[in-house]
Amino acid sequence: MRARRFHVAWLARALLLGLAALPAGAPGGDWHRDRTLVCSDCHTIHNSKGGRPMRYDDAEATTPLLLRAADATSVCLACHRGDRPSVRAPGVMAPSNWDPAGGGFPADLSDPAHHAHALGSAAVVPPGGDTAVVMSCVTCHDPHGNDAYRNLRASPSGTGRASAAPAVSQTARAGQGKPDPYLRASVRYQGGFSAWCLDCHGALGAGHVAGTDPLFQSHPWDRALFGAAAADYAGWAAVTGARVPVQNAAGLPPPSEGDQVFCLSCHKAHGSPNDAALIHADGATRSSTCQECHNQ
Repeated sequence: MRARRFHVAWLARALLLGLAALPAGAPGGDWHRDRTLVCSDCHTIHNSKGGRPMRYDDAEATTPLLLRAADATSVCLACHRGDRPSVRAPGVMAPSNWDPAGGGFPADLSDPAHHAHALGSAAVVPPGGDTAVVMSCVTCHDPHGNDAYRNLRASPSGTGRASAAPAVSQTARAGQGKPDPYLRASVRYQGGFSAWCLDCHGALGAGHVAGTDPLFQSHPWDRALFGAAAADYAGWAAVTGARVPVQNAAGLPPPSEGDQVFCLSCHKAHGSPNDAALIHADGATRSSTCQECHNQ
């Protein structure tokens, strides 16, 4: 009996220490921290609950890291595939030009049509990259949470080239009766995304420094729209509804002076229905996106 009491006391102490080590509460939309998730949502110790396997697919096989699915991506999709309304997690399995802010993956996660970041177990060299990366949900996102927007890792390539996760302000906080923090209307991009994307796709930025490219060998990024010779800012500002995203260092709502074109002005982070995960502003044509800034 004394041994049993000691075991229970030790377990309770371990749980308290674990809770004390968890990061502080997260801002709206940045989950997997504090009490927004518990260890057993993703991991299992004995792989049995009521005599049934604890894996989300009911398979009995063991998994690495005591995961409740075959791999990290499968664990993530158990909550984020979008078909469990009782789970407060955004679905990421619906390719989209608009909401959610990151877009979505196709049913085939390997994505042979290149509509999205292809997820799989094999290391691949990203377009414009020089370092092979195994792409999964946890390549870009920290599953245990951090201080960054959407729990983004500082350097998805693992090379450390990106110095920090992107800066974003949000106009909503989850669970407080405010707008959905996963809708684009609730997100204001401030900066850092282009450098973060180039951590894997570095060669795509070759030929222009800080978005300048006098020969226009590739599209400028982090370049001001207001006053730009090649852009029709007034035309872009006049667009209502389906306006492509921009970044603004001050976090001002668009349209505002200081708005800049950046990677997510043209591409969806997870994927879209279109090649290269491009945004089609009218839902059908690439030129509709181009003409928001280069109105013809």
